[in-house]
Amino acid sequence: MMDSFIDPTDGRLDGSQFILDNAAGFLPVPLTVTDPAVGVGGGAALLFFHESDERKAKRLAGEKVEDIPASASGLMALGTSNGSHLYGGFHSGNWRNDKIRYLGGLFGAQFNLKMYEQDTPLDLSLKGLYFFQEIDFRLGESNFFLGGAYSYMSSTSTFDQLNELALNSRDGRVGIRAMYDSRNNQFSPREGTKAGIKLDYHRKAFGGQFDYQKYNAYFLNYSRLSSQWGLGLRADVKSISDNVDPRAEVYAKPFIEMRGIAAMRYRGDNTALGEIELSYDIDNRWTILGFAGAGTAFNHDESISRSKVYYTQGAGFRYLLARQLGLRMGIDVAKGPEEWTTYIQFGSAWK
Repeated sequence: MMDSFIDPTDGRLDGSQFILDNAAGFLPVPLTVTDPAVGVGGGAALLFFHESDERKAKRLAGEKVEDIPASASGLMALGTSNGSHLYGGFHSGNWRNDKIRYLGGLFGAQFNLKMYEQDTPLDLSLKGLYFFQEIDFRLGESNFFLGGAYSYMSSTSTFDQLNELALNSRDGRVGIRAMYDSRNNQFSPREGTKAGIKLDYHRKAFGGQFDYQKYNAYFLNYSRLSSQWGLGLRADVKSISDNVDPRAEVYAKPFIEMRGIAAMRYRGDNTALGEIELSYDIDNRWTILGFAGAGTAFNHDESISRSKVYYTQGAGFRYLLARQLGLRMGIDVAKGPEEWTTYIQFGSAWK
C-alpha cells in the first residue's frame, strides 16, 4: 500500500500512483480558515481525478504528462468559529484534448461577515445556495478561448445592527468571456500566461431580481528566471455598473481579493490590484516563495489617483505532492494592513 505513495523516480513521497492508478483513488485536502472576516476554522475536500485515455497511455509509457490537463471532481465542507460554513461539490472537465473546458457546481453556505461602509463595520449574515456552469472553447490550435457562463444564487442577507433586517434576493447571471492561456500546468503553473476579460450580465430574465453588469480584466504570468528561480506577476481590475439595487450591492460589489486582506474588507464600485511572487526551488520537490501586493477600491464618483492603496506581503512553501499531475501544495502566511492570515494552498494561490 505504501508503495503507492512513493515515486519510483526519486523515492520521495508522491500521490500520483494512488490518485491515478487506483479506481477509488482520491486526494484528501485539509482546509484551514484564518480569514479575519469569518474567524478560525477548517474542513476537508475530497478530490477525484479522471484521465483521458490518451493521457493515461502516455503516462504509463513513461512520457511527461504534467502539461496535459486532467479532469477533477470534488466534495468539500468547512466551518469556522463564528458559525460560518460551506458545503458542496463541483466538476472540472477537460474534453477533446483540452479543446473544451468545463466547470460547474452547487454550493450551500452561510457566511457571518463584517461588511465595511466607510470604515464602519456592519455584522452581515449571508445565507444561500449558489449554482454555476462555465464552458470555454479553444479557437483552433491556438491558446485563445471563447466561452460563456450561467449562475443562479438565492440568498438571505441579515444585518444585526438593523434589528436583524432580512433581505431575500435572487440573482441570475449570464456571462461571456475571452481568454488566453499558455500555462504549462492547470494546478501549479511554472511558465506561461493566463489573461482575459469577463462580461457578466445580471438580469431578471435570467432568474434574478436585479439588472446590472460586472466587468473583469485579469493577467497572470509565470516565468523561470533560472533553473531554480521563478517569478509570478498578477494584475486584476473589476468594476460594477451604476445604480445597483442595494440588496444586490451586499454581495455583488467588488472587493480587494489578495492574501492578507479579509474578504469584503475594502469594497468599491471599482477595484484594481497587482501582486508579485518570487520563488526558489530547494530541490525537485520543495519550493519556498515570497510575495507582495498592492490594491485599491474606489467608487464611480472618486478618482483612482486619490484612492487609498493597501499593501500586503508574505511568504510560504510548496511541495510537489503529485508529480504526474504537476500538483504542488503548501502554506502561505500573509500580512495585510491589519492582521496576519494563514492559507493552505492547493496549487497556485492565483486561479
